[in-house]
Amino acid sequence: MKPGEVGWIDRAQAMHKVTGTWHFYSDGLVYNFRVKGTVVSPAENGTDGVRNSVVARTREMSDNEKTSVGARPGGVLTKPHAPQG
Repeated sequence: MKPGEVGWIDRAQAMHKVTGTWHFYSDGLVYNFRVKGTVVSPAENGTDGVRNSVVARTREMSDNEKTSVGARPGGVLTKPHAPQG
């Protein structure tokens, strides 16, 4: 990362898609209620050959961001900055 940039990490979770007819159960009883549908949910890394991914990204700081952290031209910070949160 260069001076005057901000960075973050994007993470994409492997997902799994299941389509079928769903039967609803409660306390061991099967209800006569069936629905066709598709469910998309997080999956274990490597499911169906799909793996999680992590990508580091950067972009130029906005003027507002530079002001909020006390940056001078060239990205040099003039005051300490603690993360908000």
